[in-house]
This record gives sequence, structure tokens and C-alpha cells, in this order.
Amino acid sequence: MTGVAGSAPVVAGAGGAGPVRIVLVHGAWHDGTCWAPVVERLERRGHEVRVVDLPSERPEAAGRQYADTVVRAAQPLGPGERVVLVGHSLGGLTVPVAAEVLGPERVAALVLVAALVPRPGTSWAQQARAQPSPMAPGFGRGQVRHDDGTTSWPPDAAAAGLYAGVAAESSVAEVDAAVARLRRQGWAISREVTPLRAWPPVRTVRVICAEDRVVDAGWARSAAGVVPGSEVVELPGGHFPMLTRPDELVEVIDGVMIDGLIASVPDAYAADRSAGGEQ
Repeated sequence: MTGVAGSAPVVAGAGGAGPVRIVLVHGAWHDGTCWAPVVERLERRGHEVRVVDLPSERPEAAGRQYADTVVRAAQPLGPGERVVLVGHSLGGLTVPVAAEVLGPERVAALVLVAALVPRPGTSWAQQARAQPSPMAPGFGRGQVRHDDGTTSWPPDAAAAGLYAGVAAESSVAEVDAAVARLRRQGWAISREVTPLRAWPPVRTVRVICAEDRVVDAGWARSAAGVVPGSEVVELPGGHFPMLTRPDELVEVIDGVMIDGLIASVPDAYAADRSAGGEQ
């Protein structure tokens, strides 16, 4: 479905004058290679795409360090050039901070894919303790915590937990390849009060995955998960649409290049095209 959550000042969409660069930001335990199917498809459509590797393995790295990585990937920007920042999962804590640094004149839009959403004045750890929980029931079992505070996934636990249900949408071989690329994740970014001062006044599109077993889809649809003024697209399937539904996800990202509500999401994935608020 698509819709607009809450209310916010009307801002220009990504379809304004000037070229637009797409920057893809991965989630926890991953690196930029997780976006490979999406990068291939976006580049075939003629888009300039950059992926980042966040400093996830550094125990001390937090919001500013993550955002600086994204800002560096977005630059240099010539006259009139702008970026669309796409954040998956934990990457949702970073892309609005990077957008705030870059400024609304340089950011065409934010796309949050099965993403965590920062709240100015609080930490993600505080949000995670609230009810309803943003995380799917049972998520996190099987992680290994290391002496430096980072966590990692043994392969079997990652396939059964982090990637639960993904093999049924793709294949066991694809899940095994994704699990083999996982790395440690530090958690200073979740403990700190977010450096985000206010949500950037730029177009924001949230992609909810209906069968997400990591970020709870019910939370994402609830008031706790809403970004005021955001547009909402709901896709079937689990937490990793870049792996399981890259064509549909590319339609969403490509659709952000159009002013107004997303117009290019296939009907099967956009049952409600009205501009009404989230229910």
C-alpha cells in the first residue's frame, strides 16, 4: 500500500531539476555487498549508485561516524546535484543524520527499507525497550557477544534467526552466501542519544515488509514507527527485499525520482494509492 503518515510541510520530490545520485546504506552485521542485486538493476536504468561500508565492526563508532561515512559517499556534489539516501534496517538510524548534515537542498529523498527510525532526544536502546517492541518476537537469539561489546552470528544461527524465512523466498544457496559475508556489529550507535536534532524536511518513503522477522511490521505500521509526513509502501515478504525482491524494491527507489506519491510501484504491491494518512 502507499499512503502519507501524519502531517509535515510539503517538500519537493526527487524529480526536480538536476541529477540525482543514489547512496545505499546497509544494516547491522552487513556490508555494501548486500545491495548487489539492487545496484545492478539501478545501474541498468541509468542511475549513478554508490554503496557504503559503515564502520560497524568498530565498538566505539556511533551516529556521527556512521553519518560521516554516508556523507563522504554522497560527495562531491556539483551545482544542482542531489542524493537519494536509502537505508536498510539499522541503516535507518543513519540516513536522516546524514541528510541533516548535507542539508535539504542536497537531499532529494530518504528511503527507509524495513528500517529502524531514530527519535530526536532518545536512544535506540530506549526505543527498543518500549512497547510495542520494534523487533519481531524472538529476534536476536543465537547471537554471540564478544569482549569488546560487538556481536556476531554463527552461520547456523544467522540462517535460522537473522535470515529466518528468506530461503523460502530465494534459495538456501543465496542465504548461505549472504551469511558468509556477515561481520561483527558494534552497538555504540544504539546506546547513544541520536545526534539527529529534527527529522530533515525532505521527502521520506518507508518500505514495510509484511512478513518481516527482524523489524516487526506491526510496530512499523503503529504510531511508534511512523515518520510524520512519510509515504508508505508495503511489500510482501521478509526483511531482505534487496535479496528476495530486488525488482520490486528498485521500482520503489526508481519511483522516488517522480514528484508526488510513488507512481511506479506495481499494482500487486500498492493496493492503496490514495494520499490518505496511515491507518
